[in-house]
Amino acid sequence: MLLLCWAIYFYSAQNRVVQFQERLYRKAYSTALLLKSNQFNAEEVKAINESGNSSLFRKSIIVYDKRDSLIFTYRDPDALPLIVNKTVLNTAKQRKKYFFGWDGRDAVAINYKDPNYEYTVIVASYDNDRVEWLSKLQAILAVCFFGSISIVIITGYVFSLGLVSSIRNLTNRINRISADNFLYRLETGSGKDELQQLGITINELLDRLQRSFDTQRRFIANASHELSTPLTAITSQLDVALQRERTNEEYKKIIKSIKDDAKRLGLLVKSLLEIAKASDSTGGIELASVRIDELLMGIPTEMKKISKLYEVELVFDEFPEDESQTVVYGNMPLLYSAIKNIIHNACKFSPDKTAFVKLSFTAANIVVTIHDNGPGIAPDDLEHIFQPFFRGYKQNNLIYGSGLGLALSKRIIDLHKGDIRVETEVDKGTTFIVMLPIERVERQEAYGNEMPDYSALN
Repeated sequence: MLLLCWAIYFYSAQNRVVQFQERLYRKAYSTALLLKSNQFNAEEVKAINESGNSSLFRKSIIVYDKRDSLIFTYRDPDALPLIVNKTVLNTAKQRKKYFFGWDGRDAVAINYKDPNYEYTVIVASYDNDRVEWLSKLQAILAVCFFGSISIVIITGYVFSLGLVSSIRNLTNRINRISADNFLYRLETGSGKDELQQLGITINELLDRLQRSFDTQRRFIANASHELSTPLTAITSQLDVALQRERTNEEYKKIIKSIKDDAKRLGLLVKSLLEIAKASDSTGGIELASVRIDELLMGIPTEMKKISKLYEVELVFDEFPEDESQTVVYGNMPLLYSAIKNIIHNACKFSPDKTAFVKLSFTAANIVVTIHDNGPGIAPDDLEHIFQPFFRGYKQNNLIYGSGLGLALSKRIIDLHKGDIRVETEVDKGTTFIVMLPIERVERQEAYGNEMPDYSALN
């Protein structure tokens, strides 16, 4: 506001100066024309200035000929005599029009020249209107400035009170949210301002936290149950074994049963640790370039170690000419565990204990397809298969498992920015399709053309 007021005053004053200078110039030029005319002499020109109304106050006029001899002079009764030096005369002859200040007045010196005459006319006058006009303008601008500042302060204060009150209310409502009252949500209202967006964002955050806490509670409850079951079985069998003396064969049978329960407990603990390792961020795991074809070639041997009945048939599609399209950027052990769990399920649930695995390539992804000839997945179970500890109703008692394999695989695939899809038909088999972004595409999407150096992470 101050800058605006200064600019208005400055340019208005400059405009008034230019207008007044133009009036001085017209007066000097008309005086030269009168002196040049054969109809008027110097005394008559003086009489014209004395008797005629003029918009110039306290004016003084002097005229020199081409030899710089004074030939005409005039001044109003209240004006001081006008005295100029050679510098003013010479400057006027060079520039033809020269503006300067003298005794608090504005002045102009012009050089009028034609074939017969040459005059240097100097006119000085006091711009009384400009002084009065600028004084009024100063007063108007001062009132506008302080009035505008007052309005801004008042409206800003009122707006600040409303804003602070809204923030205080929002803070109070947030403070009401606790572990015992976690279902409480903020009232966002119908406004479209930033506070409403903040309230909506906080509610969405609370919803995500609520889902996370619910998942955590279910996970802890299921994990506790799954861990306690084999421990209870082991304890019960030991208690039974200690009740009386038994034969060596009976002791071997009990020890073998306890060994199976302990093995089941170990596998369960291992799965829980792997799920904990596959966190929601890659910041805590080692990353490197991984060739999926090499990873898949080690799985058939691993399945044979689990069961001699398990078979894995690998089919590799035509490899791309660019070897970088066969590489993903991730953690080798985690990816191996994810794909192995899916293949293990395929072998376990297939009547022929065979899993069919195909590796193919697209422009942006590496695709691993795992198919089995098992019983398929019921439609009601399909949306739950990636939840920890979930097992289909038909498989709960038929085939041993903890219900953690697919949950672990899904979390690992998501961690590597991939996708896993399921196609199934009851009594005809199930197909899992795993898509992982190739290393080059993943890095370009994350960093553009400036590819980072990941060597420090390893």
